[in-house]
Amino acid sequence: MKVLCRGLTLACGVCGSRSLFQKWGMFAMVENCPRCGLHFERMDGHSLGAVAVNTMTSSALVLTVVTLALLILGTDASTSTLLLLAAPAGLIFPILFDPVSRTLWNAIELLMRPPRADEIREEFHHIKVR
Repeated sequence: MKVLCRGLTLACGVCGSRSLFQKWGMFAMVENCPRCGLHFERMDGHSLGAVAVNTMTSSALVLTVVTLALLILGTDASTSTLLLLAAPAGLIFPILFDPVSRTLWNAIELLMRPPRADEIREEFHHIKVR
């Protein structure tokens, strides 16, 4: 649970470091954790998991917006009204959620495949990822 909370708050799942994104923008993630040394792209195609998390979360949000709009406005709401309500969520949310989806996917991946001793600095070997 601690690892997932770290992932949701833009922190490293192993050590909790929050310096994971370059200062000039929240969309450029560093390759290695500056504190524990964990390399975030641990295998080929690793970033596809973050894309999947972002896509599923964004889709759920758009579906929720449309469902709420239909419940509030009724089923005779026009398509253009539904589109005006759902489009901002579908266009803006995925961009803003991108950094969170990256760190969250790293946390999920750490739970599925804990770091080996050679993947993190020696002073962090005592940390058990759960």
